[in-house]
Amino acid sequence: MGVALFSMVLLVFMLVQFVVMLKGVLAIDPSFGPDATLLDLVRSPDLNVVMERYLYHGDLIARTALWSGIVGTALIVFSVYLWKRNGLVDFLGLRMASAKQFILWTGAFLLLAAVLELLMRSVPSFQTDFMERVLGSSTDRVLLAIGVGLMAPLFEEFLLRGLLLGSIRHITDAHSAVALSAGVFTLMHLQYSWTVMLLILPLGVVLGYARVKSGSIWVPVLLHVINNMATVLLG
Repeated sequence: MGVALFSMVLLVFMLVQFVVMLKGVLAIDPSFGPDATLLDLVRSPDLNVVMERYLYHGDLIARTALWSGIVGTALIVFSVYLWKRNGLVDFLGLRMASAKQFILWTGAFLLLAAVLELLMRSVPSFQTDFMERVLGSSTDRVLLAIGVGLMAPLFEEFLLRGLLLGSIRHITDAHSAVALSAGVFTLMHLQYSWTVMLLILPLGVVLGYARVKSGSIWVPVLLHVINNMATVLLG
């Protein structure tokens, strides 16, 4: 059931992303008239070219992350409630962790982030201009912060360290659940090169253990938000 729900949520999430992205392209691309519809864009022989043109557009990415994140997170909570009923809070880890847990894991995460940042700055193959291009094309930094800095981490944590990790724990141990959720987390960032994805993997591992050891989804949510917000606001 958990795997089925995970697949359903991911499919709906991707569909919402696709629709929001297409609507955004129609609104800003001068090659499409005011009466153009989503169907016109989908049928266009230049669809791939048009989508690649706006692949790094900050405003479109912000709106896409915001709306797909809202729909995806709400769907996770609703579907898990129907499945687990009174077990919703424990399954997703919705209880608040202690201040000690927040401080401990924030320190560990920031230390790892500092090491990875050093690697990115010193090894050319670990460098990426993805966020630079996104930030450079953004006209609304507040919207970008809400969409990419807040909503995207919230959804990813509820999906991976909530629904997926909780489901895997039914059939395997915590270490395997953390490893598998970290692997999926890494594969969800295909916008980066495989070398950069190697740096994303340990972040997923720490986020997974933060969830398991603290017993709360809010610890990895906070860590993930700190990471994304720093990228958006300090990039």
